[in-house]
Amino acid sequence: MSIRKVLLNLHLWAGMAAAVFLALLGITGGLIVFEDEIDHWLNPRPHIQSGPQRLSLNVLTARLEAAQPGYKVAGFTFPSRSDRPLGAFLRSEKLRKNVGVDINPYTGEVFPVRGQQNNFTGNVHQLHTHLLLGRAGSTVMAFAALFLLFLAITGLILWWPRKVFTVRWSGRGTRLNFDLHNALGIYSSTFLLIFALTGVVIHWENLASNLIRTVTHAPVEAPMADASPPVVGATSISADDALAIAERAAPGAMPTFMQLGSEGPMRIAMKFPEDHTPAGRTIAFLDRYTGNILSLKNTRTASIEYKYPRMWNREIHTGDLFGWPTRILACLSSLTLPMMAITGPLIWWNRRRKGVRQSPNDSA
Repeated sequence: MSIRKVLLNLHLWAGMAAAVFLALLGITGGLIVFEDEIDHWLNPRPHIQSGPQRLSLNVLTARLEAAQPGYKVAGFTFPSRSDRPLGAFLRSEKLRKNVGVDINPYTGEVFPVRGQQNNFTGNVHQLHTHLLLGRAGSTVMAFAALFLLFLAITGLILWWPRKVFTVRWSGRGTRLNFDLHNALGIYSSTFLLIFALTGVVIHWENLASNLIRTVTHAPVEAPMADASPPVVGATSISADDALAIAERAAPGAMPTFMQLGSEGPMRIAMKFPEDHTPAGRTIAFLDRYTGNILSLKNTRTASIEYKYPRMWNREIHTGDLFGWPTRILACLSSLTLPMMAITGPLIWWNRRRKGVRQSPNDSA
């Protein structure tokens, strides 16, 4: 049996084995590219008029806790646009319940508590990354990405002799399906390779970091410093103080999220203009009592072992790297995957039927 024949059989069987998962990856991946826009459409937020200056977080915290008696502000989400409200998360330890609230950062107007949110995009994201099955589902999808990597490489090798660039729409079903699979495959092959490689890195992020550190001989980053033990009667630093400390540590970065909580370090996520990940990958952990920085990941000063797996790789995977043009390209390329997952097994089925017709009849 020739090497080409072996590759063809492996390609067809791998495609059959992973078809369902690859179709899911393609459909959900195409939606995830625009998950923020879809979520804003499904869960509209109030529009506000921007003012000359935002109120301090301390003032906003007081307004929020007065509007929600028994609840304490546990965190803030900062909007990327000035016409959208600040998001706040409040928690009642007594009720063990969280609520999400919007507040106008210029006037302090607290909007009604958000009702039941449509979690369509959250479910789509979890289906894409974890099959809605937690860690086990994440492993399954990671191996689906490995299958995609194998299929993309072997597909290019198998495509080369015939070099099918166009679809002969006048052909019969079998030929039409074959042309469609080959033409879609060659035009999307580069992007599918990128999706596969970046998807593998996303799943095995720590392994990728260790590999990059080994290759580049980058020094091992210091672990997070220990927080000071809680002292009876001690109070946490204010949200304004925490934000000011984080912004001084990463000048030029805009805050996207603050996790305040009631115990443990405070966490502030930020992003620089060149960082195209949604929440940003510049992250500061602060001692809540002293304000000391326990850990700081600054994407402008971090080593490549941090920047590539956690920032650049994700920007490439989602198409966020160059904004709308690459996002649209990523969406369209992702949606070719379910088509490939359908036409590929049909090629297998047609070959099997042809083989059965050509084989001699068994006689009892």
